[in-house]
Amino acid sequence: RKIAKAAGTFFNLDCDHCISRVENGELLGGVIFTGYKVASIGLHAAGFTPRWLDRDLLWMTFHYSFEQLGVQKIVATIPTSNQKAVLFDRKLGFVEEARIKDLFPDGDLLIMTMTRDQCRWLERGRRGR
Repeated sequence: RKIAKAAGTFFNLDCDHCISRVENGELLGGVIFTGYKVASIGLHAAGFTPRWLDRDLLWMTFHYSFEQLGVQKIVATIPTSNQKAVLFDRKLGFVEEARIKDLFPDGDLLIMTMTRDQCRWLERGRRGR
């Protein structure tokens, strides 16, 4: 729930999933998967320390989505006012697919997506592999 709150979403124990990184009992950050629709899934992320996201967590996130679930597309929805999240998703390889204008008082809703073909994190594999 802490990750969901920081990511500006909700976590439903009945249908959402989470992969997080914890060191010495401290939650560093994680990703939440929501809205699984067989062909797609939603993704929300939040970190609580500067180096919360490592190669292992990236690989697990995208392996779970594309390999285990077999989705064709991962979808991230971001208010354009959250430029830090927009830049973060672009750096990961998400691309803008759509924009809903004036959905928020301070901006638009940006819909960013990634397909398996666009994902560079699967080939890198986990550390030690």
